[in-house]
Amino acid sequence: MTMRRWWLGFLLLGGTLVAWCLTLPVGVLRAVVYEVLPLASAAALVVGALVHRPPRRLPWLLLAAGQLCSATGDAVFSWLQTWQHVEPYPSVADVCYLAAYPLQAVALVLLTRGQRLDRGGRLDVSLVTVAMALPLWIFLVEPVVEDSTAPLVHRLADLSYPLADLVVLALVVRLGVVSGGYNLSSRLLALGALVLPVGDVTFALWGSDGHLLLLNSACWLVTYLLWGAAGLHRSMRAVAHPDVRPDPTGRRRLVLLVLAMLTIPGVLVMESWGMTGHHLLDTALAALLVIALGATRTQLAISAALRWAKHTERLRAEVDHRAAHDALTLLPNRSTALDLLRQTQDRAHRTGSTTGVLVVDVDGLARVNDAHGDTVGDDVLRAVAREVERVVRPGDRVGRLGGDEFVVVVEDVEDEGALAQVAARLSRFPVTAAGRVLDLTCSVGIAVEPAGRQAAATELLHEAVTAAARAKATGGARTWFFDDALRSELAEQAELEDAVRHGLAAGEFVLHHQPVLELASGRTTGFEALIRWHRPGHGLVPPDAFIPVAERSDLICDVGRWVLLEATQQLARWRADGTVADDVRIAVNVSGRHLAEVTLVEDVAHALRVSAVPARCLVVEATETVVLDSTAVLPNLRALRDLGVAISLDDYGTGYTSIEQFRTLPLDAVKIDRSFLASSNPQDEALVGLMVHAAHTFGLEVVAEGVERTDQVALLRSLGCDKAQGYLFSRPVPAEEVERLSRRPVDVASGLEVAG
Repeated sequence: MTMRRWWLGFLLLGGTLVAWCLTLPVGVLRAVVYEVLPLASAAALVVGALVHRPPRRLPWLLLAAGQLCSATGDAVFSWLQTWQHVEPYPSVADVCYLAAYPLQAVALVLLTRGQRLDRGGRLDVSLVTVAMALPLWIFLVEPVVEDSTAPLVHRLADLSYPLADLVVLALVVRLGVVSGGYNLSSRLLALGALVLPVGDVTFALWGSDGHLLLLNSACWLVTYLLWGAAGLHRSMRAVAHPDVRPDPTGRRRLVLLVLAMLTIPGVLVMESWGMTGHHLLDTALAALLVIALGATRTQLAISAALRWAKHTERLRAEVDHRAAHDALTLLPNRSTALDLLRQTQDRAHRTGSTTGVLVVDVDGLARVNDAHGDTVGDDVLRAVAREVERVVRPGDRVGRLGGDEFVVVVEDVEDEGALAQVAARLSRFPVTAAGRVLDLTCSVGIAVEPAGRQAAATELLHEAVTAAARAKATGGARTWFFDDALRSELAEQAELEDAVRHGLAAGEFVLHHQPVLELASGRTTGFEALIRWHRPGHGLVPPDAFIPVAERSDLICDVGRWVLLEATQQLARWRADGTVADDVRIAVNVSGRHLAEVTLVEDVAHALRVSAVPARCLVVEATETVVLDSTAVLPNLRALRDLGVAISLDDYGTGYTSIEQFRTLPLDAVKIDRSFLASSNPQDEALVGLMVHAAHTFGLEVVAEGVERTDQVALLRSLGCDKAQGYLFSRPVPAEEVERLSRRPVDVASGLEVAG
């Protein structure tokens, strides 16, 4: 049995000893067994204090000392009764018994040292004490007071026990009240303190005659047992601070008070049964005192409940306000702004007025965060909120949609030109953040619900957000109305997006392949897979007609997965039938959105598994701006290289990659953008040479795209460029024409096939 269960074992074994002891006749064996329990209780209290290491050990050691005093009293009483055949009263045994009470009282006080009772707690303790004092007075104290014939020492001893019991009981009640509740250890202490006076009462009334000897002995032994178990349970470490559920309504206290007050009708029932004499005056006085204390406690509880209700109401109002407002700017949040927009629309529908919505999208907030830190970025957002509130009319409502977007709900719009003026004032303004003056620009989208139109609030807000996005896409620092032209354009885009999605499912897409040639030998070393769409009713649709639409959503990732799988499977078919050599590679241009997806690596790995193409035969092309602008792309590219996939930097020269970055970027090749070859500027030719030299310095292969003239081939060969592709060699062709391209030797100087 683990230490956690020792207390339970102590109760079970001790309960067995108690039952056995009560069946034994008065004699040596009974005295020995009787003596074992208080000694075991003291030992359990000491062991618990040493093992569990409560914050205050002294109270538990004092309780153990009290149990030793009781054990000594039991030993003395047994010696007098068993060996001397006398039962003097009072005796040395009573001195030992009474000595235990001060130790127990001090221990209970020390357990809650430093904790004070509030007014309600004092009333609770007083009420319970008065209620418990009534039976002690009737059964123990009053008979002693009225018996003037008994010796004084007898009377003092008789009075000491009930008073001591009452003090210990009151202190246990105080322990529970001051600590806010009872855990298991303190419950065992309280139960023992409650059982103890029952034993004293039965002994005082009927002595040790007959079967009542069993009752009072059982009460005393059970007290030893309960207090020993309290010391062994691990919750004794937190008796003064029990881990109990909050009880804001005071239910546990209420139960305790009700049980205490039931002692008064209990006494009356006992009087009616003839178990005691008539004590109507005593009972009435106790009842009046309990009623007075109860009424005062009830008034205090009502006041506390009212305070709690007000506090709860304030908390609820605060929670509701926080739920409805943005924590950073204290403006209404998106949900609340939508509610305000709905309310404004409802009024406009009744009055026939026009409602306007402005969405203010802060330009370049990410750059502010990167340059100055998130704290300055937060200051900027707060400054923007203040500026928007300053610019709009007093009746207009301002909210924050989230991120860098704010919304203005304009009621009773008289002129769209007035909206445009407000938007223009919000498109550029200075803000002060963290002591810095920043010239801030915003993209502002405007949507209007004129009289007669009844759009949903979410639809109207979406239109303004879309207009703001269009303003930002065109350079920012400008305004944009959501008009019929934009609505038609978006509808066409949505239709096109649905058609692309349907086309993927219907197998309408195909790949064309443009060969990549080695400039030194003219041998075809690879192909770039380029997607085409056989759209019913439109013919063969080039990628620039549908890829930009797909890139606006995750649809581009579905397109990318299809291209990866189709390209690798086509290469596998070519390799299987001998169309291409084993070292020929297929290049796939992956979109920026797909490159940043967490599924990218698995998408590529899946395509390689299905096609059984070696990873070295796949080239993933990523544009220069995508590689540098997204923090999620680089880890994915590194993971692809770990798979063995080659990485090529597409459109090299159009971004802002520095030569030094070649040292850290996960690259195998660079593809020089076609614009440098198309130019006749000598400076561009020199720049191509610099790019080739820089790439070779870091061990990167160089591919030139857009080769259309023989003089471009001559230039590239003179500069040491490795490979090239372009219309001079071949346009992108369907898969069935690749066999002819891959088997022909090409004179790279002229771009013509060499006759075999």
